[in-house]
Amino acid sequence: MKLHALALAVLGFSFLSAAQAQSDSYTFSGSLTTADAVFNRPVSLTTLSGLGTAVRYDLASLLGITPGNYTFRMLSTSFDPFLLLYAGAFDPAAPLTNLVALNDDLASGITTAGFTFNLLAGVNYTVVSTAFSNAGLGSYITTVVPEPGTYALMGLGLALLGVAVRRRTAQV
Repeated sequence: MKLHALALAVLGFSFLSAAQAQSDSYTFSGSLTTADAVFNRPVSLTTLSGLGTAVRYDLASLLGITPGNYTFRMLSTSFDPFLLLYAGAFDPAAPLTNLVALNDDLASGITTAGFTFNLLAGVNYTVVSTAFSNAGLGSYITTVVPEPGTYALMGLGLALLGVAVRRRTAQV
């Protein structure tokens, strides 16, 4: 009977953990307009762009997110999107500071930017949705979704926890 109660407890915990991981999916939609602030967009982790010298941008914060690999995607049919990720704060006057990932075009063409990045526990991240060129204006959607591997690792951890508890119960 104890084993059944324990199995139910582990199963309940796994559903709660899966719900937490699922809740770490984010969607940000917005529009880059002439009213938005501008900055000199990086072209790499160490170099500023010579073309995107005054691009409009929007910010979104990821606070207290579950650690693991996440897929970041930005889609726009109005302009060539460019997506950046900062570990900590974003400073438009120093756009290389805290920059950890960026992307312009994915294999799907110039309407999608994105990357996969391993988010760490205890770090607040800032997502910057912007354009490749200074003329980039229009609507966009940015998504942040946990990778399936994050779920697999969580499931493996729960399975190992169940085995350890079962062995401990058998020894008592």
